[in-house]
Amino acid sequence: METKRAPAPALPLVLLAVLGTSQMGCSLWPASWGKPSVSRIFAPQPAIPNPLAVPSSDFEDVWTKCVAVVSKYFPVASENRLAGIIRTDSPMTGSLLEPWSPDSVGFRDRLEATLQTLRKFAVIHVDPGPTGGYLVKVEVIKELEDLSKPDRQPAGRAVFYNDFPVNRTRDIVGPVPSPLGWIRQGRDTNLEQAILAGIRDALLL
Repeated sequence: METKRAPAPALPLVLLAVLGTSQMGCSLWPASWGKPSVSRIFAPQPAIPNPLAVPSSDFEDVWTKCVAVVSKYFPVASENRLAGIIRTDSPMTGSLLEPWSPDSVGFRDRLEATLQTLRKFAVIHVDPGPTGGYLVKVEVIKELEDLSKPDRQPAGRAVFYNDFPVNRTRDIVGPVPSPLGWIRQGRDTNLEQAILAGIRDALLL
């Protein structure tokens, strides 16, 4: 006894159904919809103006927040409320071996501090604004250590001696002598932006 098979749908009808469904799906999205551009996602954040305008009349609150934010990056050395200046100490800049140190922003700054001895310090100015409020200016100065020769390395000699005196030099045990000086390398704008962002967020601007 032969069994009857169900007739297969015609191929043209199937194609028409698929095309109709795709057209309906496209019409459900708004005409202005589009994928976000890659350049918009990875675009850098707009720079924070320096000095930063703070529309607040409470000097104590602005001053306290500035001290709290800058103390996360540097130890505060002095506070002069009459002059409106906050100065910090100048510790050695954090290297790649010190990822917990926040005074290096980005891999390039940490690599630079690893290959040579750098230090930074910050100066914060809190001045009255021309139209009210206050202007908070952040300056981060970067300095390079200046030595007459590499530390704990003997100087090269261009001549040879006939006599060979006994070498009685010994390593110094104790505090390291202070360097000859520091060469100013300009301002660290990346760290300035990080401190300004912290002050802006602390003041809820």
